Amino acid sequence: MLTSVKARIGAMAAVAAIAASGAMAAPGVADAATTHPAARVPTALSIKASAPVAAHHLTFARIVGQLTSNGTPIRFKMIWLERQGPNGHWFIVQRELTRPHGWVAFRVRERKTSSFRLVFHGTANFKPAVSSTVTVMAES
Repeated sequence: MLTSVKARIGAMAAVAAIAASGAMAAPGVADAATTHPAARVPTALSIKASAPVAAHHLTFARIVGQLTSNGTPIRFKMIWLERQGPNGHWFIVQRELTRPHGWVAFRVRERKTSSFRLVFHGTANFKPAVSSTVTVMAES
């Protein structure tokens, strides 16, 4: 019985010491760790287009790219394929998730020569990235 009384007194002393030191924050008060979000990691997005190839009476070009961060592939992130319109505006054509090694691939069929780019909008951990522009020649 003497041990349980000592344990209770020790617990009350610990609670009093914590309360006196101000270590316990009031509910809803943020500490320094939660006030600043973690820095987002920079990303890079490559792009490459193949020459148009005829298959099954249709002509397609293949556009591939890879999303990386400091040389490490980033997998399962959404990438948008955009085509440049006649007035210079970019329009979303397709979207696809990156594969396990960061690669993404699109098939396009263009009747006129068009410019394309890949766009990654970023996440809470990764910064956005935009690839360079590639031109797909019109089918002949």
